[in-house]
Amino acid sequence: MSSSDRTSTLRDFGDVLGAIDRLPLPVFAIRSDGVIRWLNMAAEREVGAKVGAHFTQVVAPESQAAVRDAFASKIVGSRQATDYEAVLVRKDGTRANVEICSVPVDGDAGIAGVFGVAGIEDGDPPVPMPRDPQLTPRQAEVLMYLARGAKTDDMARAMGVSKETVRNHIRGLLRSLGVHSRLEAVTTARMRGLV
Repeated sequence: MSSSDRTSTLRDFGDVLGAIDRLPLPVFAIRSDGVIRWLNMAAEREVGAKVGAHFTQVVAPESQAAVRDAFASKIVGSRQATDYEAVLVRKDGTRANVEICSVPVDGDAGIAGVFGVAGIEDGDPPVPMPRDPQLTPRQAEVLMYLARGAKTDDMARAMGVSKETVRNHIRGLLRSLGVHSRLEAVTTARMRGLV
């Protein structure tokens, strides 16, 4: 798909930013200097109103090097998407072990990367959702967990499979949806009415 075809397709989806803002998992947009430019509602609930703060104010010291390295790979253009584990500091000062999926962004807003944070909520299991005929039952199940912000470990435990099997299902899901990251998969699924 050419760049212009992709842009045209995104316009057809309508309110992409609104869909990202309503996702139940935290999403941050960060400028190339590491300053948070935008957060969705879930991110604000987790870390507070941090627009204008440096990302180091929401990332625990022991995770800052990993986050900085992943972010730098977006700025220099060496990586299109990265998934890694980190520790975030919530607005109440508690810590949360999370998985971060980050992707680079090109645009006029000065944003260099978008980071989606996964951390499964305690409580009821995911509610079944309408299935896309393109997805296998396991891919649809993985999509449900991703939409709730589940980490790979949590999905593996809940599904009774290994973490590598979950990663294989995620790779298959990304291919089926024609996307490149977990965050893009959830956003696309939300716009299609699947989550």
